[in-house]
Amino acid sequence: MLKILVIGSINMDYVCTVDELPKKGETLLSNGFVDSGGGKGANQAVAARRLGAEVAMIGAVGKDVSGDKLIDSLRKEGINVDYIKRVDIPTGNAIVTVDKNGDNTIVVYSGANFQVDEELINSYEAVIEDNDFIILQLEIPMNTVLYSAKLAKKHGKKVVLNPAPAKELPKEIYEYIDYITPNETELARITGIDDIKLASKELVNRGAKNVVVTLGEKGSYYLGDGELEVESFKIEAVDTTAAGDSFNGALAVALGEGKSIEEALKYANAVGALTTTKIGAQVSLPYKEEVKEFLK
Repeated sequence: MLKILVIGSINMDYVCTVDELPKKGETLLSNGFVDSGGGKGANQAVAARRLGAEVAMIGAVGKDVSGDKLIDSLRKEGINVDYIKRVDIPTGNAIVTVDKNGDNTIVVYSGANFQVDEELINSYEAVIEDNDFIILQLEIPMNTVLYSAKLAKKHGKKVVLNPAPAKELPKEIYEYIDYITPNETELARITGIDDIKLASKELVNRGAKNVVVTLGEKGSYYLGDGELEVESFKIEAVDTTAAGDSFNGALAVALGEGKSIEEALKYANAVGALTTTKIGAQVSLPYKEEVKEFLK
């Protein structure tokens, strides 16, 4: 079975639904509330697990009720949680507001996630060696991301970096990344270039092997061993939270199962689209059978 290791963030999400996103200084009454497991790392881990991969996670949560709930939830999903560290800093959380169009605003408190350090990664080098794909994001310290990617390449593993939330990347990181997966906004922020094709070319020039840009309702764009644009699926979106995360989990699963890049992007687009049909992060992530039915 395909083995995927996710190194990244674990958050508790607090989601309020409103008709319109609040303006500066405005107080709104929410017409719905849900708290659920989140964090880009944990979302990507759950997505990959529900799509059939064997998944383990390296991360950190606080010694608090949220930490207990999140570890329990990941364990129930069938994810190996043996490498999640308990720390004295509160568990990370995200305050999410979703409007009637499915658009959202998110404020993240990193908390325990910033205790995922190089020492922790080093102690689990054997775990990295034991997996096929390593998925990373930027809700843990950048030094840790770079160190993890370097260690993964030392052992010949496929590395997927989802550069979110967008920030400047160390120049050397590109040589350790097999697939970099920004959305349009992140791509522009990283490169300083608004044109998607030119910005993707810039990442290739920096050393990226494969660039996959998620374009929301417009699908996805690929530049690497060739160039591709793959359309999205028309669907009634109610909440876009975790759509990018499910796309990343799906991309790793599809590539790990030997699909071509075009097939993998079509599959990941389908998974991302399905995720937007429900409110919340992990609760909205689709299972393998749902995706199979949807693609029919």
